[in-house]
Amino acid sequence: MFLFLLPYSRLQKKLVFKNCDESRFTLEEFEPLARSIEKEFVKDHSLAPLYRRFRNVFWESLELWVLPPPVVRYIEENSWVLSPLYGLVKPTACIPFAPVSWKEFYGGKTLMDFWKEHIRNLSKKLLSEKVVVSFLGKPYEKLFDLKYAKGFLSFEYYRKEQKVKLPYKHYAYTLRYIAEKNLSLSELEKINFYDYKVESIRSVDNKTVVFMRSEGRYEI
Repeated sequence: MFLFLLPYSRLQKKLVFKNCDESRFTLEEFEPLARSIEKEFVKDHSLAPLYRRFRNVFWESLELWVLPPPVVRYIEENSWVLSPLYGLVKPTACIPFAPVSWKEFYGGKTLMDFWKEHIRNLSKKLLSEKVVVSFLGKPYEKLFDLKYAKGFLSFEYYRKEQKVKLPYKHYAYTLRYIAEKNLSLSELEKINFYDYKVESIRSVDNKTVVFMRSEGRYEI
């Protein structure tokens, strides 16, 4: 089973959804910590779903709000989103407007260092028997102790001969495709979007890298 690790967005929209549940859908172990941090940093308690609140390239490209309910449910059930306020939270969680940096201090530590200790301590529970698919930057992967994962899957994208350096749109389209088709690890060669197609898949031990290439017909 895949476990997708999805990125935080400091870019956020000021939205209010009146029917938003106050539950944050975070881990039970993190709930007291998250509530304490929330009290210190949150000024506006109006709620909106995370996938509508976040507005960086990944979340704007994922467009979770237009996807069919079964696809949304798949992503919800198989993903965690990093958050400097909540540690880990679900994509449909209702959250306040709080564009907090990972560099903010709480309890004498940056929020990055604070959550690193707690997430790594819970990594065995989170990652066991899962193939982790990271759509995070390298510094954020270090928040997890990946040795507990059954496998680790990553993607590299090439447009003509150039490696895509900021692939967050591509991450979003890849996640959508996997979720829409409910692909297994053995079906990754089917992934395609715009004119990106799988060129090769390389596995060493429990790590798999999927290389995707575009002929450059589309500007993504």
